[in-house]
Amino acid sequence: MKQKKMKKVLSATLAAIIATVGMTSPVLAKDEKVTIRFYSTLGEAEPGHKPMLEVLEQFEKDNPDINVELEVQSSSQYHEKLVSEIASDTLANVFMHWGGAEMAEAVASGKVMDVTELMDKDPEFKAQFPEITLKGTNNTYEGKEGIWGVPFSNVSAAFYYNKALFEEAGIEKVPETWSELLDAVEKLKAIDVIPWSLGAKDGWRVEHLVSAIFYRLNGVEGARKLADRSMKYSDPEVVKAWEMLAELVEMEAFGPEPASVDSATEMVMVQTGKAAMTFSLSAFVESYAGEASEVADNIGFFNMPVIEGYEQYKANNFGGGDVALGIATNATEEQIEASWKLCKAFSGAEGQAVFANANALIMTNNQVETDPEKVNRLSQDFADVINKADAVCTDLTNYDSVATLLTKVRDVATALVNGQMTPQQAGEEIDAEIELYSE
Repeated sequence: MKQKKMKKVLSATLAAIIATVGMTSPVLAKDEKVTIRFYSTLGEAEPGHKPMLEVLEQFEKDNPDINVELEVQSSSQYHEKLVSEIASDTLANVFMHWGGAEMAEAVASGKVMDVTELMDKDPEFKAQFPEITLKGTNNTYEGKEGIWGVPFSNVSAAFYYNKALFEEAGIEKVPETWSELLDAVEKLKAIDVIPWSLGAKDGWRVEHLVSAIFYRLNGVEGARKLADRSMKYSDPEVVKAWEMLAELVEMEAFGPEPASVDSATEMVMVQTGKAAMTFSLSAFVESYAGEASEVADNIGFFNMPVIEGYEQYKANNFGGGDVALGIATNATEEQIEASWKLCKAFSGAEGQAVFANANALIMTNNQVETDPEKVNRLSQDFADVINKADAVCTDLTNYDSVATLLTKVRDVATALVNGQMTPQQAGEEIDAEIELYSE
């Protein structure tokens, strides 16, 4: 997606007497507002953007004494700015995050609020989340007791594919093994369509794919081994994931110049039938199989194929806890109270229903009532990627302590697709980053 940044001020409101959430607070004057910043990754091109504005609009009606300054920035630029704001202690009052090393650092340095006490004082709200969700890698950190975010979304990834193009190419069933996937690529090339759309210009698109391949080769446990340094990125079992990506590039599975394609173009190529499949996120079910897609009726689903010889990891999937809402500590008590109310608006049953009915997320809240006429037909397939897995993890670097590593992996991913480094060099480059920033 094109990086888009915008600021929008939305007023929203607290009751005349602020509800107590573990802190005492004065009654606000009638014309006084509490202003909080909200930093969101839901850019205009993403399915979650419109429901986000809808939830904020309702929050505005319910809470006229809170002023919410909304800043939206998509994709990798969001991550880079989040890292910068953590370092400078200028975090927004409420901010979306995925956990990871930079958040672990922010938690350890006291820049993020532990919401355990607020959750415990609001048991009805806390009960809306499964225990496993509250303990996800985007809410908890090794060696630091507490809940450091309010669960907002889960995510999974699998293939969207064009059934009509598969049939035209003579592909009788969806690939279940890696060999069958490569065979499908060759058959799709033969009918002169791009087999597999990949926005490699945006490193996160490639990193997600490499992570998913890695879990099929080494299991989710492999990510923990990388984090505790019992496995190196330059080890053969890790490099193999990069080699499999390089093979796909070499055979032009992604077309002739994937490194020049961004994530927005990747999506359009599938939506218009110019590409036959893409490995992408559950958040985009409506974009591919909804009104926005010219080929919606032909879009089907299949999971990451099993890699022969590694069948023991056939149910280790890319997925799990995605976005959590963090609350910054560099604030007044009134701002923290307002921030908690905003988090509840987004993660409570009513707010989650708005997102779920827009097919913008896999819910974290277990008390949501959805409209079956609005929920996309592929939503349950993507939910099952998590529900039926032996183990799940999102980014490969989730457990790592080096704050710069996710950005580095994404940069290396794009460089490899662009032919600027070999698979072995990719692993060595990441190891060098770890050595540079490790204590």
